[in-house]
Amino acid sequence: MKGTRPGHWLLLLVASLLVTGCTSCGSGTSAPQVPRPAFNATRAFADLQQQVAFGPRNPGSQGHQDCLAWLIAQLQPLADKVVRQDFTATTVLGGPYDFANVIALFGQDQPGAAWMLGAHWDTRPIADQDPDPANRDKPILGANDGASGVAVLLEIARALSQDPPPHPVLLAFFDAEDSGLSGSGARYMGFCLGSSYLAANWPASLPQPAKIIVIDLVGQDEVHNDRVGTPNGSNDRFDLPYESYSLNAAPQLVNEVWAAAKALGHGAFEQRLGPAIIDDHLPFIEAGYKAIDIIDFPPPEWHTIDDTPAHCSPDSLLQVGDTLLEVIYRR
Repeated sequence: MKGTRPGHWLLLLVASLLVTGCTSCGSGTSAPQVPRPAFNATRAFADLQQQVAFGPRNPGSQGHQDCLAWLIAQLQPLADKVVRQDFTATTVLGGPYDFANVIALFGQDQPGAAWMLGAHWDTRPIADQDPDPANRDKPILGANDGASGVAVLLEIARALSQDPPPHPVLLAFFDAEDSGLSGSGARYMGFCLGSSYLAANWPASLPQPAKIIVIDLVGQDEVHNDRVGTPNGSNDRFDLPYESYSLNAAPQLVNEVWAAAKALGHGAFEQRLGPAIIDDHLPFIEAGYKAIDIIDFPPPEWHTIDDTPAHCSPDSLLQVGDTLLEVIYRR
């Protein structure tokens, strides 16, 4: 991710009014609920910590290799099918490097259209937003920016394995998301390489998703009192407003997710318009999919060496994971 770019604000306004109108009338559905597994936030946070224990997972690093092997090992006993999609690319920060997207399928024999949840598992090679210039060439640990989304998806994988979902569900772990650079002139500023590759090269052995939900930066703890010198414009609260491109592309899906969060009492999901973010949902939107992004942007530790588990919270993972399970298991 990341950064913003100008949106089509007239269309966004119309979409915003549509979502607001739907929300004011409730979720718009009265479908019966089915029993669903609970989201174990303690276990998810342990997954976040385990990823950080590998060290930075930037391209070409040992941590990148170790995390990939661990990720596949976690998914194989749980999923109906695990597809590793290898590709090679040069980033605006270096290369060429070997990358791998990992996609796990659950409920493959269930009726209905497939959904996909996605998150990136790589980490940024440089801490270019660090307040200390001496740190800006160092790779980040990515506890929030990378590990948090993966942690939520892995706990959802356990839930899907325990209780098959009412429709097929894909969990996609994107590589090469965070090696871009603002002003580089590359497509998406050089970010989102893995999701771009998947959107353009969908595996024939997997069903096409009818709906896509991407999550990123979903682990931030609430306000810390010890933060000093955080980047300009950083957000000291964990909050998840509507992402603008998402609202334009799939307002009904946005409403479905935020209405579920509201019904569950998860206050981080704020029903207001947020910024337009370059993230892994964009390649899918541009390929014609209904895709949205759940993202807290930018947290104070974004792209700094302070992106560590100390600034993350199981409660934040819970709000996102519990909401996603509610949406998945709602018929």
